[in-house]
Amino acid sequence: MKLILIISALLTISHSGFSQDQEQPSRHFDGIYVGLNIGSQNVFGGSFVNNMDILAQENKFVSELAAGYRKQFISNRLVAGLEASFGLLNGNLEHYDPNEPLRINYKTSSQYSYGLQAGVVLGPARRFLLFGYLNETKRKFEVTINQPPYLYNQQDKQGMLKYGIGLEFQVAKRFHLEATFGGLSVDFGELETNIDVEDQYDTTLGLIYQF
Repeated sequence: MKLILIISALLTISHSGFSQDQEQPSRHFDGIYVGLNIGSQNVFGGSFVNNMDILAQENKFVSELAAGYRKQFISNRLVAGLEASFGLLNGNLEHYDPNEPLRINYKTSSQYSYGLQAGVVLGPARRFLLFGYLNETKRKFEVTINQPPYLYNQQDKQGMLKYGIGLEFQVAKRFHLEATFGGLSVDFGELETNIDVEDQYDTTLGLIYQF
């Protein structure tokens, strides 16, 4: 009789534990992840000529490798994390003013960024993540200025604060798709600029592998 009671108790405990495991909310966005993003980004380069920051701007195709870590909490409905990325682009730009005459070439091929991500998990299966991001993006341009009879070089190192929203969803066991839309904020201090760089937006698509 005692043996039957012990076995019965063990089965009850085991069934209870199994039920609790089954009831645990899914954690599709928890832990380390890597990703590949492609899309259009607002690219601009600057040079200091005639007491003015002369900017050239264009939307460029950018491909990025990203890696990060996220944590789900509060019933796995909230997510917060960190991300870093390295991107490749054909960032060559040009400014030409025939009245000077003045021609400026800006050349860059890479960028990197780091920042924060926070969002909310949606859906009964918790397979959708609506999030916001905030990151610092860095680029370096080699600048050639042709202002006859002068020809000289400058280097433009820039950092800009990027922000936006995104939607990520699970399409397979560990693979997710992601789409983002965002803008940027830059501060030129007291410098006069020839254009406003805050009138274009970034749009990207990505494939993520969640470990």
